[in-house]
Amino acid sequence: MPARTLLSSEQRTRLFTIPTDPAEMTRHYVLDANDLALVGARRRAGNRLGFAVQLCALRHPGRVLDPSESPPEPMLVFIAQQIDVDPTLFGEYARRAETRREHLLELQRLLRLRSFGLADWRACLRVGADAAWATDCGEPIVQAMLVHLRANGVLLPSAAVLERIGLAARARARKKTFETLAAGMSDSERDTLTGLRTVDSELRRSRFAWLRDYSESPAPSNIVALLDRLEYARKLGIDPARAGHIHAARLARLIDEGAIMTVQHSADLEPPRRTAILAVQAASLETRLSDATLAMFEKYMGTLFSRARNRDERRFQATRRDVARALILFRRTIAALRHAKEAGEDGLAVVEREIGMKQLDAVLPVIGAVADVADQDLLVTASERYSVLRRFSPRFLAAFDFRSIILNDPVLAAVDLLRAMDRDGTRVLPKRPPSSFLPPQWRKLIFASGAADRRLYETAVLATLRERLRGSNIWVAGSRDSCASRPRSKPARSSRPSSCASSRPSVPVASCRGRCVRSVGSNGRSLPCNGYPIRHCANAATPVSTRARPATRCGARYSSIAREKFEIAPSKTRVFAGPA
Repeated sequence: MPARTLLSSEQRTRLFTIPTDPAEMTRHYVLDANDLALVGARRRAGNRLGFAVQLCALRHPGRVLDPSESPPEPMLVFIAQQIDVDPTLFGEYARRAETRREHLLELQRLLRLRSFGLADWRACLRVGADAAWATDCGEPIVQAMLVHLRANGVLLPSAAVLERIGLAARARARKKTFETLAAGMSDSERDTLTGLRTVDSELRRSRFAWLRDYSESPAPSNIVALLDRLEYARKLGIDPARAGHIHAARLARLIDEGAIMTVQHSADLEPPRRTAILAVQAASLETRLSDATLAMFEKYMGTLFSRARNRDERRFQATRRDVARALILFRRTIAALRHAKEAGEDGLAVVEREIGMKQLDAVLPVIGAVADVADQDLLVTASERYSVLRRFSPRFLAAFDFRSIILNDPVLAAVDLLRAMDRDGTRVLPKRPPSSFLPPQWRKLIFASGAADRRLYETAVLATLRERLRGSNIWVAGSRDSCASRPRSKPARSSRPSSCASSRPSVPVASCRGRCVRSVGSNGRSLPCNGYPIRHCANAATPVSTRARPATRCGARYSSIAREKFEIAPSKTRVFAGPA
């Protein structure tokens, strides 16, 4: 059986071989005046060259040259030029073995170097284990040991010795990781992890495989299946904070290792390693399933409106014959009226004689139907799938804790309203539900009959929620993709979206303590600032003057004074354009 190695041949060469790059040789092998005086004390030219080469090799890489080892030619030339010696004379160096040993002892004394011993072996094991706490890669582990030995003036042992120490250090770090993850684990938690590997009679597979195996196709049934898995993962009772006790890189490696491991493979592992892998998998399941559910929700809502647009186009294409007949009739009517005008006859009489009012009356419903198809908003078409949305929307809204960069965000107020109605079984919306975040044309459709249409309202809220999640204005607590860069305690000033990009420099406002709440206009609507200049900050200790600080930004809301300088671009999610 071949011996286990920690380093590849390229890594071993990079760490232990004498450098030949001019920049590296200049860094390590330039001799100063004291070095040249020390080298010049040797009588023979070959011994001077050999002594200088030994001196440079002890400094870097920090090891003793083997008697049968020949240094690289670039190094010999680089050193020989400094002491004015022919580099070919190195072959004459130390014809007597005693000369080489005497030079080596003298250099060790001058450089204050000592040989590698048992204490250094133990120190390297400790240093290597600390480095291996974050990685399984051999090069960083050996590099940490090399840095320690050089800093303490210890001659480097052979690469094989350090590799064996590195393997032991990595095994120690892995064992420590497994013990840390299992420390304080209760019997119920261990039983839960064991149950994940047991084949479920209903599923005909283990819960561990079921939790990790799900379809990524955006469909309501798949969203429901993900919500089922997410609910089960939250009931496992494995503390997610347990995974935070180990290094993030080590945690990521264990997660990746468990992601490709089957239940059959995990049965062959040692119990500590198997418990650790199952623990980190269970601890990360909620985050991964949350990310997958949110991603599928975003894809499905996008697909819903894309298909609605396609349906509208197909419906309009289906009316082209009726449109053609109506246009022909309209052309004949115009021609009849023109003829009546030229002949001085009564227009109605001519139309009745040439076309007939019955034909015109018959085409009116067709024109009305075609106009309805052409003018129908995408929201109306998308809401035709409302019954399909209801398959997952109540559970989806109840499953996540949505957060926003805007204080008192009306989108979250609408989400809370729908969540409460689903919980209480209420069907009728209140008279004025939160709707300031919706485009005006959507609000007209929703409140066309006076009372809010729930189908249209809920579809519009879900569509807006999807856009805000994609734009990171709203995120979900506990989701890696959505809150990796979000504040943990309170909303912070957000970066402006790309649609509001400006070339003006950002000047922070020290007096602004958070999000301002300012009413805009006589109708009392509030609009988010998105980082544009304001004249007054409601939460600031003192008013902020745009005259004194023209580029002032506040992660707040527009004041009524500044609103007249800004335009609101129409879109599904309101975009705020900068001043002209």
